[in-house]
Formats: sequence, C-alpha cells, structure tokens
Amino acid sequence: MVRLPLLAPLLAVAHAFAQAPTTPRTVPEATAYGATSRAADVGAFCRALVNLPHGDRVALQVAGTTADGHDQLLAHVTVPAAGKDERLRVLVIGNIHGGEVEGKEAVQELLREFALGEHEDLLAQFDLWFLPIYNVDGNEKLGANRTEQNGPPLCGERTNGKGLDLNRDFVKVDAPETRTLMRLFREIDPHLFFDLHTTNGSHHGYHLTYAPSVSPNVDPDVARLSRTLLDRATATMRDDHHFATFDYGNFETHDWDGGGAPESAKGQRGWFTFDHRARYGTNYFALRNRVSILSEAYSHADFRTRIAATRAFVLCVLHAAIVEKAALVTAFAAADRRLEAPEAPVGFGFDPVFAPAETMDVLVGEIEKIPGENGAGPRFARKGDGRPETMPVIRAFVARQHRPLPFAWAVLAPSDDVIDRLRQHGVAFERLDAPRAVVASRFAVEKKRKPKPPFQGRQELVLTGAWREAATEELPAGTLLVPARQRLARVAATLLEPESEDSLSTWTFFDATTTDTFPVLRVDAPR
Repeated sequence: MVRLPLLAPLLAVAHAFAQAPTTPRTVPEATAYGATSRAADVGAFCRALVNLPHGDRVALQVAGTTADGHDQLLAHVTVPAAGKDERLRVLVIGNIHGGEVEGKEAVQELLREFALGEHEDLLAQFDLWFLPIYNVDGNEKLGANRTEQNGPPLCGERTNGKGLDLNRDFVKVDAPETRTLMRLFREIDPHLFFDLHTTNGSHHGYHLTYAPSVSPNVDPDVARLSRTLLDRATATMRDDHHFATFDYGNFETHDWDGGGAPESAKGQRGWFTFDHRARYGTNYFALRNRVSILSEAYSHADFRTRIAATRAFVLCVLHAAIVEKAALVTAFAAADRRLEAPEAPVGFGFDPVFAPAETMDVLVGEIEKIPGENGAGPRFARKGDGRPETMPVIRAFVARQHRPLPFAWAVLAPSDDVIDRLRQHGVAFERLDAPRAVVASRFAVEKKRKPKPPFQGRQELVLTGAWREAATEELPAGTLLVPARQRLARVAATLLEPESEDSLSTWTFFDATTTDTFPVLRVDAPR
C-alpha cells in the first residue's frame, strides 16, 4: 500500500511518453545505410517534422516541377527576427546529380535538428532554404548506376528527365529545374549557395573535398572571403569533427600556363581543379556577387561517413560565416556598388589559364576492391587515411586578357529565347521603342566553329574575331539595351560578350543573327 501514491505520477509519465511525437528517421538510418531516400520518403520525413517541438521553424512548399512532372520540395527554416541585424540568406541544394545521394540525406538530418530546437546560434544569423532533392527525375530512377561508389547498391541517374546534366545548364537554362533555381536566386538573393555532390574521380585520402567558384570573373573581395570561409571550415572539420578535407580536384599530368610553375614542374603529376566555365552552378552563382560553395563527399568512403561529412561541412561553413558576417555583408555591398556606380573601370576577363601552381601536400588514397553481388560490378572502399605526397596544386584560373565593361550592350534583333534567358538570369534591360544613335563597337567574326558531337542538347559554337573601332551606330527600334551599370553586370558580360568562353552565343542563341559581325554591340557612355 505504501507504493500507491507513486502510481499516478508514473501513469502520467507513461501517458506523456506515449503522446510524445516520434522523431522521424531517414531511409539510410532505418536500413543500416543500405538504401537511399526516394522523393516520397523525403516528403514524408519533412512533413513529420511539424510534430517535433520546434517543427514550426520548418515551412514546406513546392518550389517547382521537373521535366518528368515531379514536385521539387523546398524547406524554409527561420525564426522570428530578434533584432535589427540583417540575417544572411542561405540556399542549399542536394542531388543535382541523381546518383550523388548523401546531400539529400544530410539535409534531412539538418532539418530534423532545426525542428528539435538545435542550432539556435545559426538561426539567429541565417534564414535558410533547402532543396533536398534538386534533380527529382534522376533520383527516382533507381538502379545500379554508380557501382564503384561505396554504397548504397541502388541510386538514381545523373541526368534529369530530358537527359540533361543539370550542372551544365546554368547559362542556357533549358531545364525546368534550372528555371526554378533561377527564380529562387532572383527572389531570395541568397548570400551563400551550397551545391552538394559526390566525387567520381581520383582516389584521394579526404572524406570530402570542396571548391569556391573558380571563374576568373568573380569579384575579388567575394573570392577572397570565399577562401576564408573554406579555410576556417577546413580547420573545424579537422579539429571538431575529425574529417580530412581539401580543395576539390583530380590527379592529372599535363602542362599548365599560369606563369607560376617552374619549368622543371612541367609535365609532373599535380592536383587540378575543375572547369572554370559558368555552365557549372558553383562558378555561375558567384558571378552574382555572392559566395558559392561546392561540396564533394568522397565516393569511396562508406555511405554513413559521406552523409556525416556533408552535414558537418555545411555546419562548419555556416559557423565560419558567422565569424565573417560583417566582412561578408560589406563585401557583397561593395561588389554591387562597384558595378552599379563604378568609381573605376571593372574588367571582364577572358582567355583563362590555370593560376600559378602551389606546392602542397595532397593525401593520396588507397582503396579496397569489394566484389559485387548478384552479378553487379565491384565497389571500391576507402582504405586508411591516405599518405601525403608533395605536388603542384592548381586550384584557380586567371584571365590572360581583360576588357573594361562597356556602358551598355546593344542586342540587335533579339529572339524571344534571348529575351527569355536574360529575364531568367535577372539581367536588367530595356527595349528601344524608337531608333537611337550611339557610339558603339562591333565584333568582326573571322571564324565560326562548331565542335562535334552535340552537347547537352545543343551544338556548341566557338567564335574568333576582332573588335572594330567604335563608330556612330543607329540602333533600330526593338534593340535591347543592357546596361553594364547593374548588379548582375558580371552575369550579363558572361552571357553577351563574344569572347566569353561560356555565353549565350556558345549555346547558339545568336547563331541565326551572327553573320560577319556579332549581333551584340558594346556601347560607349553618352557624352
């Protein structure tokens, strides 16, 4: 009888426990990391977050529709502002390539942590948007698509429903998924953009590699701070999470022409970064005067480790951004101001080459070959922590030529597709309703070359030629006048300059109107 008074509180505790919301688990967590999430799994997981103690911090919506008609789920994480300080806006996408799956799993874990009340320090400084599965079409086509990857055995395809690699679409904007992302860029104007991938190249000793934009046309202050964030994140990943990270690249052997390598190093094996062109999302986004970050989990680390490293990397970069917040806000404003109200000429760089090589230690990895089951090919597993090897490291590009931005560009006889793409990118322009006399320069086309075969649904075009001296031109009604004094002038130059290595011309948007001269003129400032 003396125990009866304890019964009521015990029953109350049991009732409360029974009523407590169930914390959702991701598919990898529920399958001992033997499977990855389908779109329906991610949707159900995210909808279950609303029942967690701070589930009201996560708002869900459909951002857009894919080529195959799938919804793209967008999660917005925020809390009411407590002060007057501006919070930085962050956009994170996973699964741009359907078989590279740890990004979407890491994003789900982060969303759950926010809904459980974690990361209060981040929510005080950031508004965050997450697209867990950017390429839903590719994600849903499960199969043995990346058999050399160290699990899971089934994952999605690289391309979207139209067969397009979405990470080659950031200039031409042909895919509906890219149009959705461009709209988010215009509406949210993120300060930081994360693109979460998995490697498919060299055997190295890192858990994750990364890169900022390697375009030579990024604002210098933005480029410098991007490197600062990554350096800080590298140290935190090592010291707090015990993950080894380094600049993204591959072991290659070829010459480079950045002017920094000794003659004796020519032909040596080195560590080379990826392509500089704007078709890649990380390169493109930084042309908008903001920070972009590429994350590449190591495909031969086990699935659980790849997810953990990706999650930790996003957190480490965000914590680094808190430390550098004042500098970032200042740099973004200054980069915009340099273009909108230039005090000095801003140049557009072209004819890029590798930046000078840096002599650094790179971890060379070993892998173990594990036979596949049921007729599947072998997979390869990370073995050990790698061994350091000193070698040339090339992690940036420099432009060998620069041309000051004009006062404006004049686009003659613009097609509907050209107008649409400028709008998609958010580039400002006006359409002349009457002829206008200007002083402008024309680019004389000496040679047009179309490399074969077609690439990403289009036949690329390479122009060579020279600029003629400026002369008085009468622009006909209907001409587009694109001012260079706008925040997105770096984007505009990339799209419109005939010497740009990745322009609308590259993707044949000007093919019909390119004759002996290029149909975009450089307009001088009126006098």
